[in-house]
Amino acid sequence: MSRFLLGLGNPSMSDDSIGLRLAEHFFDVAPNGFEAVDMAHDSLRLLFYCEPTTEKIVVVDCVEMNLAPGEFQIFTPEDVESKKELSGFSTHEGDVLKAVELGRQLGYTIPPITIVGIQPANTAFGFELSPELGARYSEYIDELNRLMSV
Repeated sequence: MSRFLLGLGNPSMSDDSIGLRLAEHFFDVAPNGFEAVDMAHDSLRLLFYCEPTTEKIVVVDCVEMNLAPGEFQIFTPEDVESKKELSGFSTHEGDVLKAVELGRQLGYTIPPITIVGIQPANTAFGFELSPELGARYSEYIDELNRLMSV
C-alpha cells in the first residue's frame, strides 16, 4: 500500500509556496511509509496518486479561509465546499477539491484524503515566507508528522 504527502503551491509567490516547502522537508524523512511529492501548482496530478494501492493522501497547501495569517485547518474534501473561481481546469491553476470531484466522476479510486490548509499572509511575488508563516513552520512540521503517523 502507498501513502503520499502532496505539497502544492507556487515557489515564487511567497506564502503560496508553503505546501512545496513542507513536502520538501519530508523528502528524505517522511514517517510511516509516506512518500513526499512536490506537485507545484498542478492539483490535477492528485489523480495520478488515486489508485487502488493508495492507502492515504495528505495534502498541504496555502488556502484562503478568512483566518489569521499562519492559522491552519485540517479537513477532508467531504468537509468543505470549494468557492474558488477557476477559468477552467489546467496545470496552471488548480483546486484540490475540484480535482477530487473530477476523479470521482471519472471513476478513480479516491483514497482517504486529509488536507492541511494554511492561511497565507502574502501571496505576492517573492521567494520568502511571510513572518507569520515562518514563525509557525515547526508547528506545521509537527502537525504533518502527527497526521502521517496515524
